[in-house]
Amino acid sequence: MEELFVRQVDIGVAEMDVAVGDQLTTARVVVEHATATDGRGGPDRQLLLVYGAEETPAVAEALLRAAETATTP
Repeated sequence: MEELFVRQVDIGVAEMDVAVGDQLTTARVVVEHATATDGRGGPDRQLLLVYGAEETPAVAEALLRAAETATTP
């Protein structure tokens, strides 16, 4: 597993083709474009994370809980 430190995040909505069984269908998804670097000061990395629209609230909730835990003394 690679450890990356995110410096900037842009979030939006996109349409993409998704395989469903033997067919392709167009689905709206939530996309996160992140600029990150490793802990050794290496070059920037560009990451594109794609989330299913229905799963995104659970991801957001998990991130919020983790942030609250990280900031609690």
